Amino acid sequence: MTRTGSSKQLEAIRPNWIEWLTGLVATLLVLAMMGWILFEAATSSDRPPELAARIVAIDQVAPGWRVMVEVDNRGDQAAAAVEVKATLENSADVLEEATLTFDYVAAGSSARGGLMLMNNPSDGLLKIVPSSFTEP
Repeated sequence: MTRTGSSKQLEAIRPNWIEWLTGLVATLLVLAMMGWILFEAATSSDRPPELAARIVAIDQVAPGWRVMVEVDNRGDQAAAAVEVKATLENSADVLEEATLTFDYVAAGSSARGGLMLMNNPSDGLLKIVPSSFTEP
């Protein structure tokens, strides 16, 4: 309580309606966040990384061919140092091999990168496979 001057008027002791509204909104937000965290903890199966790679685009560039690759992680755990191997084969021989390493692929997300090839990928069969990862 504060006194103003000598008139002995006192500030109202009851909180304003905006204080009640702010407290109610903050409480609801905290309860919603706690509920979401508990729901995620109860339903998460903590599966290891499930990696899949696919070709997004193939473009001709000055030194050869650029193959854009996207890696999806459908697991519940993240993967680090994800290595993707590309093999360009014709009917009898391996024409070219290349590797691409992604530093980190979070759980339930994807990452994109590019491989550089000297040979035209349409001259053979281009295989893209995630070959290894580490646990972060």
